[in-house]
Amino acid sequence: MDERPLPAGRRFARACAGLSLPAFLGLAWLGLLAATPGRAQDASPPAPKSLEEVVALVDQYCGACHRVPPPDVLPKRSWPAAVQTMAEMSREIMGHEFIPVDALPHIKAYYYGSSPAELPRLPYLPPAASPVAFRVSTIGAGSDAPLVTNIAPGLTGAPTDFLVADAGQRQVMRVWHEDGRWKERALADMAVPVHTQVVDLDGDGIQDILVAELGELPPSGKKVGKVVVLRGQASGEFVRHTLVEGLGRVTDVRAVDLDGDGDLDVAVAVFGGQNQGEILWLENRDGSYHPHTLVSLAGALGVEPVDLDGDGRLDLVSLVAQEHEMVLAFRNLGGGRFEQEVIARAPHPMFGSTFMLPVDLDQDGDIDLVFTNGDAFDLQTEPKPYHGVQWLENLGGMEFRFHDIGRLYGAATAAVGDLDGDGDLDIVVSSWVNYWNDPGRHTLVWYENDGRQGFTAHPIASRPAGLVSLRLADVNGDGRTDIVAAAFRMDLLLERMGFPFNPDTRPKMPEDGGQDSPRLLLFENLPASGGAGTR
Repeated sequence: MDERPLPAGRRFARACAGLSLPAFLGLAWLGLLAATPGRAQDASPPAPKSLEEVVALVDQYCGACHRVPPPDVLPKRSWPAAVQTMAEMSREIMGHEFIPVDALPHIKAYYYGSSPAELPRLPYLPPAASPVAFRVSTIGAGSDAPLVTNIAPGLTGAPTDFLVADAGQRQVMRVWHEDGRWKERALADMAVPVHTQVVDLDGDGIQDILVAELGELPPSGKKVGKVVVLRGQASGEFVRHTLVEGLGRVTDVRAVDLDGDGDLDVAVAVFGGQNQGEILWLENRDGSYHPHTLVSLAGALGVEPVDLDGDGRLDLVSLVAQEHEMVLAFRNLGGGRFEQEVIARAPHPMFGSTFMLPVDLDQDGDIDLVFTNGDAFDLQTEPKPYHGVQWLENLGGMEFRFHDIGRLYGAATAAVGDLDGDGDLDIVVSSWVNYWNDPGRHTLVWYENDGRQGFTAHPIASRPAGLVSLRLADVNGDGRTDIVAAAFRMDLLLERMGFPFNPDTRPKMPEDGGQDSPRLLLFENLPASGGAGTR
């Protein structure tokens, strides 16, 4: 695989880099030893090397698998354990010691000595007059640990009809509004469903539901992911059928005719974990599905069929996390053939990619890419000042130009639509990790487009603590674009799994003693004079 960054990738890396690399502060052995668990305090450290020699070690070993992270992407206290984890992971993957024992203390010391004591805090959003306000209400039942992973258009296509993938309930559900109230119906039990698509997959005239089944939340290395179809019946019921199993954790599935033969194939993103994952497509041969791997790598967050190069054929594009942190395209050459191309790369492997949406943001007739980064759940779980939302402008010829939109802690997902009715496309962004007890931080923000893709941030809400999926629709029928949002309490999930986390990112319990939190919320779009925006 050619992993050389394209010009757009280099612009992307420079623009996203955020903080400047601090000066090398020395080997800082005393501080390093105090910060390294289990290290004897009276041990004699190896003889220090020159800065040039240490940087060469960092480039050689840290740069072998991914871009070399600058020291300022983590606070000082986190680096010794992070470097140790990387050494252990490389040993496990390769089956032998990759980073020499005598090099490891120098690499730890470099990062410890060069990193800030604490990462800087993002400034609060500056006050700005908003042309709209929002009124929030709850949809359906709550949960003591909301873990909704996806909201998708429902069976009828109506703006009040949704499919909900609920990892907490372990179900795919239909939620719709009828007779003046919201109703819910479980359609199938699933082991952590994460994406759904309504489609007549078998061509019988009845809508089916294609489902990406992750299989498990913390990765165990087992092949538990599945591609599932809930086949619609004339009775209105659904019958579960597994198209493919034995995959890593599956994050996305899309029904699309990729080989141009008139039937629906299936594109699949397998995030996997522990260095196992892939992006593939399932060729439909008279109703049986034959897999074709496009690339083997862990971290694919989704796969989107879209005509990126304007040749009339649907390409595939994926945002890939883990150590790769890149936007990866597969140009459709016809006849089931694809050409892989890296569109852009993040500046470092801790960028924390979370979500990507293809959309013609500047409305010039081609497809741009809006994407977020806000994952902080690998080596160090605090919100990062380089989290936020950005977009790649399609320049034609598979060239893309990076544009920053705004920094937002824990940016989890984005939705695009005209919120203020001025004809251009605004962006709504949610957060799933934040300093939840700080009233100046927000779980939902909208970025107002000035018509020239200049964006002004407006807070919508600071509660509930954590949203991961959004759907824009005129839910109340007043001609304005509303927001439906799904809650995902990562802090509660981390607690249940026994992972450490910063207590500042755990919201205080409600004063009324209530246990359940909302799973789904409706933010009704009102004129600015029609009510105060929710905060």
